[in-house]
Amino acid sequence: MFSKSQVITIPALITVTLLLTGCPPPASFTQWKRVSTSVEGVKAAMAECGDPAAGPQKHFPINVQIIHFQCMQRLGFIRKDGFEYCEVMKNMPACVEERQGHPLSLSQLEALPFVEDEAFHPIKPNSGRDERMQVSWRKAGASLHFSVQVANDSEALPVMYACGYAKPLGSNLDVASIGSTAKVQRCMIDHGFEPKNKLTLVCLTYPQVTGCSSTTLPR
Repeated sequence: MFSKSQVITIPALITVTLLLTGCPPPASFTQWKRVSTSVEGVKAAMAECGDPAAGPQKHFPINVQIIHFQCMQRLGFIRKDGFEYCEVMKNMPACVEERQGHPLSLSQLEALPFVEDEAFHPIKPNSGRDERMQVSWRKAGASLHFSVQVANDSEALPVMYACGYAKPLGSNLDVASIGSTAKVQRCMIDHGFEPKNKLTLVCLTYPQVTGCSSTTLPR
């Protein structure tokens, strides 16, 4: 499992320096290099790995980002900044698979931590975060206007508790496993709720997980 500090800091790790300096993050294709490979060659390789650099910017779940990263390394590219995903996020499925040299079993996968759903992130003392910042669901079809966010969150919170999130949110010591998160999220969907960010859904990244075949993902 990740420690509290890892869970809070991992999402910001790659861009923290840029945020501190006030600079926008550089385009990802500028971070890769390979001998005698042009910029266009880098972009072509990224597209081959599932992360097209020439099209509109896309957001991927962290494990998918790692798979893209590993693909670039297999093609002979290295990061200019020396960053290694799996040195930081050792328990991500793609990293565990790489270390053990063969695919994960379903039981292995379901036991690994799931970091995408911030409602399961422990709140680090003195972090400035509180429970209301971690409400990750709203009633399906609810207005997205900021003026109803408090009402939406108030409606979602008791259902989140009933489905298995910690009460209060953030009071858990570790993030939940992939398998247990899938069950909690399925409960939320069954009660007519949708995630604020679709990337938080276990079944989007790991459709093979128990129960995902019977889960209809929100659009």
